[in-house]
Amino acid sequence: MLLVVNPAAAGGRLGRQWPRMHARLRAVGFDPPFVFTEAPGHATQLAAEAVKLGETLVVVAGGDGTFCEAVQGLHDAGGAVLGLLPVGTGNDVARTVGVPLNLEDAAQVITAGATRRFDLIRAGDRVVLNAIGIGLLGAINVNSTRIKIVRGIAGYLAAAVGTLFSYDCPEIALSTGPFKYRGRMTILAIHSGVTTGGGFRLTPAALPDDGALDALLVEATGVPTRLARLVAAVQGTVAKKPGCHELRFTRLELETAVRLPCHFDGNASHIEPPGMTFQVLAGAQEILAPPSIRGSN
Repeated sequence: MLLVVNPAAAGGRLGRQWPRMHARLRAVGFDPPFVFTEAPGHATQLAAEAVKLGETLVVVAGGDGTFCEAVQGLHDAGGAVLGLLPVGTGNDVARTVGVPLNLEDAAQVITAGATRRFDLIRAGDRVVLNAIGIGLLGAINVNSTRIKIVRGIAGYLAAAVGTLFSYDCPEIALSTGPFKYRGRMTILAIHSGVTTGGGFRLTPAALPDDGALDALLVEATGVPTRLARLVAAVQGTVAKKPGCHELRFTRLELETAVRLPCHFDGNASHIEPPGMTFQVLAGAQEILAPPSIRGSN
């Protein structure tokens, strides 16, 4: 077992509090060798190297972005079991797989040894555990990473305020099965789980182990409507609003003539023209998690 610790998680709080957190973990009998990440993307390298050295279990202490990086490394290197110590800002991945947010309880899930297989999202040549946000969500994510004092939904809303006024809805084309859309887009959220951004319920019907992905498409909107849609997202009712589409699929094609801001489990990025294909990798990642998550979201 190797423990990968991201000291930059939660705005640097994990690094500052790691001595106390490490002591809490040792107190409940959890004390594997650990290594700190040193830069964005380092968790991918560390996870891949651990697998190549024969590790069959990699535990990650951090937030959603760190978990996503580690899964990329595990996937690239041939696979291993993932353990989660959720000490990030949003912690949506932990909610998705049912891992408790309390540090000691999460450690007990790991030591119990029960695993479940969860779907991954393939996005081009990347893999993602829980959520991809494109358009307004991607633009908000870039700003939210700069906010360290306010976290979770409050931090996401704070970052959203300025972005709501400046975001320009791009033209896209989207297709999956019989559903076709060509037009301007405010939000495209592609999920394996229910929440993103620390609790925004964009895909309330999603299940992370059903062999399918869920998406929410919000057509072009003006500023007042954008704010209303974000409020509805907190309530889990946004998909019922005019100009919103719920999708369930195993493969989705996105075409764009312009660069689109996006995030992969909170990691800021962009989708370049001509676009990207998204598909489910059913049961591709084994994670230490409680036996059942049905009805937990």
